[in-house]
Amino acid sequence: MTDPAHHTLWRTLLEPALRAPSPHNVQPWRVRLVNEREAQLWIEKRRTLPKEDVHGSFIVLTMGLFVETLRQIAAHQHLRVTELFAHELDWYAAEHLESLSDERFPFATLRLADDGEAVPAFALQTIAERRTSRLRYRAEPVAGDDVARLAALAETWGHRFAATHDPERIERLLSWNVEAVFADLAHAPYREELAGWLRYSRAASERHRDGLDARCMDQAPLELWLAFHAPALLGVPGARGWFARRYRAQIGPVATMGFLSGPFWAPRDAYATGRFLTHFWLECTKLGYWIHPYGNLVTNRPVAARVEAEAGVSDVWLAFKIGRSDPPPASRRRSLEEVLL
Repeated sequence: MTDPAHHTLWRTLLEPALRAPSPHNVQPWRVRLVNEREAQLWIEKRRTLPKEDVHGSFIVLTMGLFVETLRQIAAHQHLRVTELFAHELDWYAAEHLESLSDERFPFATLRLADDGEAVPAFALQTIAERRTSRLRYRAEPVAGDDVARLAALAETWGHRFAATHDPERIERLLSWNVEAVFADLAHAPYREELAGWLRYSRAASERHRDGLDARCMDQAPLELWLAFHAPALLGVPGARGWFARRYRAQIGPVATMGFLSGPFWAPRDAYATGRFLTHFWLECTKLGYWIHPYGNLVTNRPVAARVEAEAGVSDVWLAFKIGRSDPPPASRRRSLEEVLL
């Protein structure tokens, strides 16, 4: 194995790929460079979310997001990325990963090959601009033509995209999200796992360069801290209603809610779903839309059942608001040197 510092091609490709999204910005990927055409992709155990991602589908989806982002970047240099998985994808179920003592696990061997016919679907600028917006959105719905375009893209990947502009339905969904958030905060294992990824101050965000930055969450740091470190406050008479109204007011206008559904909940399906989500999210960016996923609407299964009934579709794995806002702040990311093994 040669000195990773000399693998300039890989480094050129990987640097922008680190902007790929991950749940709670955990950035679980590690990379060992073997030579100019081969690299090993690993998962860092402490960056998985076993209390929330009990099936392992989200960690596998995240690796699909990363590799597909890398694939799009490589296509700009007429290169093809192929992957050879280290294990069957069901191997990455949270229960199995927690039983292992390893600090990291091999996920795939990545190889580069020249491909004069490689055509990127998205500009590098679009990849750089993609991010989650938790800012207030403008009170204008997603255009019908754009809904149809996104639905057609989802169909080509074997998924479905549905959207609603109905104000009453949207308010029901948002109220269920608040209900799910409160229920999950009352569940100590989930609350403690997520609390470890919150960055309340600029200093903490710059030190860790990962996790959920209060700046990007568009949340007051003190309120965010209280929600996770003093959940008993929700039991104080009147406090739950105050927090619910405060949370709803911070969200602002929501003119369109979107749902993605299809094969996801088994890890063996989640990798391809991650590849698709890369294309869907970048297409939203290209069209000038931001999205803000509401994970609790799908991970809290009792609430998820209501969401599916409300949306009229089954197997929903992502519910989100979608629209236009001011450009949101970019979350901080680990450097390439921190990711390389």
